[in-house]
Amino acid sequence: MSSDSSARPAAVLWDFDGTILDTEPLWMASEVEFVASQGAIWTLDDAHGHIGASWRTLGGALSERITEQLGVCTFTPWQIYEELAARVAAGILAGRAPRRPGAVELLDSLNAAGWPCALVSASPAHLLDAGVASLGGNNRFATMVPGPMVEHGKPAPDCYLLAAEKLGVDVRDCIVLEDSPTGCEAGHRAGALVIGVPSVAPLPDVRGQVRRDSLVGLTPESMIELMRGHRHDAQNEPGAQL
Repeated sequence: MSSDSSARPAAVLWDFDGTILDTEPLWMASEVEFVASQGAIWTLDDAHGHIGASWRTLGGALSERITEQLGVCTFTPWQIYEELAARVAAGILAGRAPRRPGAVELLDSLNAAGWPCALVSASPAHLLDAGVASLGGNNRFATMVPGPMVEHGKPAPDCYLLAAEKLGVDVRDCIVLEDSPTGCEAGHRAGALVIGVPSVAPLPDVRGQVRRDSLVGLTPESMIELMRGHRHDAQNEPGAQL
């Protein structure tokens, strides 16, 4: 396979939670525990329905649940989200978020090949900092886009559009790595090729999205071939500008 720079993707945009580290169980447990600490009930099924949600969506949903059951919630959605993120960050630093299979190996191979990588997440910066520290703290990412940096979180495409802008590349020439339906939708709506690797929630079958069981075995060379196919399909869509 060829690995010339004209054929390769312009950048790889990485989701964090559930894609690099297996943090989704920490998030779900934190949600259940926080709501219980307020005297209300939020189940794991409820948490499953909010995987990859923005801080506004998740914090708002928990605030509404507490208000529904108790009549009042003394925390704002942002305060709730910050509390959850602090709990998850502590879990990461305590070693309770295993690395997802193949993720660090792929990231290292992309770094070695000189491919720009961005960390693009619904999570706040301090949680991403904890995650990067758990990986060894070296400079694996050219830029980061934490969730609060954009007004509209996933499934809106804003975070991936901003990441491409910060890197100075066309998002349509990028590959997005995601684990959640909302994240995959965000990458697809941005115009990138999405490689979806489910962690907790199943991923729908969507045109323009490649699904894999894991990142194990994915290499820069195989990503070039996937991007070639994606570009070919895009050029042959009705109404495409060639």
